[in-house]
Amino acid sequence: MKFSLSRDVILVLLLVICSSLIAVSATANPPGVPAGSKLAYKFNMIGRPGIYSGNCGGGDRLFVLRDARGAHILVTNGPSWNVTDCNATGDHWGAITTNEVNRYNVYMRILGKPGGHLRICGDTYTDYLSGETLCLLGTIDLTRGSGQSKFQVAPSAMFDASLEDIIWTVDTNSDFRIVQFRIYAMP
Repeated sequence: MKFSLSRDVILVLLLVICSSLIAVSATANPPGVPAGSKLAYKFNMIGRPGIYSGNCGGGDRLFVLRDARGAHILVTNGPSWNVTDCNATGDHWGAITTNEVNRYNVYMRILGKPGGHLRICGDTYTDYLSGETLCLLGTIDLTRGSGQSKFQVAPSAMFDASLEDIIWTVDTNSDFRIVQFRIYAMP
């Protein structure tokens, strides 16, 4: 008994296989983000060479100066995740709202020029005895290397403004260009 498939059957099988592969790759998460996590919101923190004077657009970007020293961003609790004031350049404070942080994981990765650096201190406090600056809620400390940049988990306390507002103090260097933040609902 000889078994053979018609050209039409083979073509249909190939189409089914290809469409399955496309569907899987379209829903795949970036490296470093677990499978089953669903993207809920995203925004970029962008380093600018000068003061920002544009509008905020769709709420998905936040501007800081390259080589910033002590820029401020206010994190508040709100009805949803959003960048509510995109300008954290000069003396202006940027602002973001977060919501139900315990239901989400925040991932971040730094892109741009190798050597670019971003440091965010959550709720800065100066110890009056030692003069040391403390970051009561933690830090985000990223440096761009020369290899592929992968997403890593951000400290959730840095985004949890459910009890009180959080003030970020942001420092960058002249090579800083961009950090991507991705908020995923936990599986």
